[in-house]
Amino acid sequence: MEKTKLLVFVSGNGTNLQAIIDCCKLDVLPCEVTGVICNRIDAYAIQRAKNNDIKTHVIIYDKDNGHRSEYDRILVDIVQSIDYDFIVLAGWMQILTPNFLKHVKNVINLHPALPGQFPGAKSIKQAWSAYQKGLIKKTGIMVHNVVEKVDAGIVISKKDIPIFPNDTLDTLTNRVRYFEKFVLLDGILKTVHTLNKQTPDKYPLIYTGKVRDVLNVGYNLLAMVHSNRQSAFDRHICTIPRKGTVLTALSAWWFNKTRHIVPNHYLYSNENVMIVRKCTPFPVEVVVRGYITGSTKTSLWTHYNKGVRVYCGETFPEGLVKNKKLDRNYLTPTTKGDVDIPMSPDDLISNGYIQREEWDYVAEKALELFKFGQEVAHKKGLILVDTKYEFGKTEDGTILLIDEIHTCDSSRYWVEASYMERFERALEPEKLDKDIIRDYIRKRVDPYNEDLPDIPQKLVDRVQQVYMSFYEQLTGKVLPRVVNDFSIDTCITEYLDTQYPYVAVLFAGSESDRPHINKLEKALRTYNVFHKTYIASAHKTTNKVLNLINYYNNSGRKVVFITIAGRSNALSGVVAGNTRYPVIACPPYKDKMDMCVNLQSTLQCPSKIPVMTVLDPSNTALAIHNMFAMSRL
Repeated sequence: MEKTKLLVFVSGNGTNLQAIIDCCKLDVLPCEVTGVICNRIDAYAIQRAKNNDIKTHVIIYDKDNGHRSEYDRILVDIVQSIDYDFIVLAGWMQILTPNFLKHVKNVINLHPALPGQFPGAKSIKQAWSAYQKGLIKKTGIMVHNVVEKVDAGIVISKKDIPIFPNDTLDTLTNRVRYFEKFVLLDGILKTVHTLNKQTPDKYPLIYTGKVRDVLNVGYNLLAMVHSNRQSAFDRHICTIPRKGTVLTALSAWWFNKTRHIVPNHYLYSNENVMIVRKCTPFPVEVVVRGYITGSTKTSLWTHYNKGVRVYCGETFPEGLVKNKKLDRNYLTPTTKGDVDIPMSPDDLISNGYIQREEWDYVAEKALELFKFGQEVAHKKGLILVDTKYEFGKTEDGTILLIDEIHTCDSSRYWVEASYMERFERALEPEKLDKDIIRDYIRKRVDPYNEDLPDIPQKLVDRVQQVYMSFYEQLTGKVLPRVVNDFSIDTCITEYLDTQYPYVAVLFAGSESDRPHINKLEKALRTYNVFHKTYIASAHKTTNKVLNLINYYNNSGRKVVFITIAGRSNALSGVVAGNTRYPVIACPPYKDKMDMCVNLQSTLQCPSKIPVMTVLDPSNTALAIHNMFAMSRL
């Protein structure tokens, strides 16, 4: 088997590089290191690479005198000259920019912290400090895919590291460093298997956006994973800890409160993961404004201040000043893409972004949503200044509100109590949104044409506090500052197992029926039917059968039971006699003779024990698919 080629980026002593090299030589990893790139001239990792005859490139970025775009160009040229399958950042102490990442493939990174905690440099020290404050009891190590947001890509491998009362920063650091090699090697091995399609993703990634990743759950469901990435000026800026969790919880709160206005795609959420109905989004952002303000390319005040009076099909009067309340709420839509383009409704329709009847419905609901949001915000001492909505359409043509609603990312909020006094003094309102960071950047560079400055940690902390405080003020609830033992897979599984409204429950009398079970499960997946399988015999484990029937009877879900039993088939009768839900028997058989001999006990059920018998697994799955489809009407 051909070995997978690794390109390793390093910055320091190179102990992780040495571990990779040693494991490749011992065939623990089915890989070979085809190149090493280092960004420090004095790093001992360079010598380790030379000792093993690995071609090494040293490229140093002079932050004070060099231009990052030129450095990225040189780095890309070097990477593209090397034959590799994926890049491993094994102690690489430098952020890779979007300009570099768009030219390379398959980059993974070792980071000494748990997902969502302590991104960037000095993460072990940050974890130690958080432990001293009583905020955490453990830290960890992860290997993740590299995305624009620092240390925030999909996690490939991770390990929890306990912190003990008698630990010092040095002992904690040593413990993390000891275990990180094992996590790194596991992450590399899993990446190799994924690239070779030996371990396909359970929930495939179908979209990565500015601040959100979307996974395909199946069953017409998506998992929207809201990252901590902070974006503005159509670019990634920095990372705000816990931001994804706050925005997910805010959207869930608003989605539940606005169902009386318009149906939405929200079904369930936990931490930064939201389970939603699958639909096709309109490539339109429906922006609603109650005030004239803003500073970005698409902001109303930016255009008005340049003399524009007709914007997105709306005519605005002379004499408006920044931050003034408008005479009514206005719709100023934009296209949705890498760059948002302001456009009138007529232009959206004529260019095929949306149909006339769809726009009329969406526009009406957007204005209703905004008015409702303003009323709720007013009761909480806030002004909902402007916002953006997104809508999509399901397979049956239903238009749903999607994405997020009235969050600090999609909306602008001001403090109501101080607004008028500050407006009259021509001062900027007190803000509760990401303009804090926008303003910082804008004062220092042209964000559309120059490299963005690093965001100070104190400003990141301040924005995080804004998000957390806003959620608490609006909802009256408190979110924990730190979360432990959470995974995307657990969230999705929890929803499917406990709340997904349509479930086929398979009871098989014996593990020996596994070949028939496998056929049924394959057929159910083909027809997109969610199912749970249990080995439970009516003769031998009667209580287990009855307890499971009782659980699903009281679950409030749409259920169809499938029984898999031959010979003396008591299982079908027991299930049908103890539930109000449909029961389909799909008995196993080896051949037609076996079917004829053993079918009678399935067909001859007592009166008022309504068991339907379907012999073919595919027909069984199709029948259940049709039942669930009818129940949705």
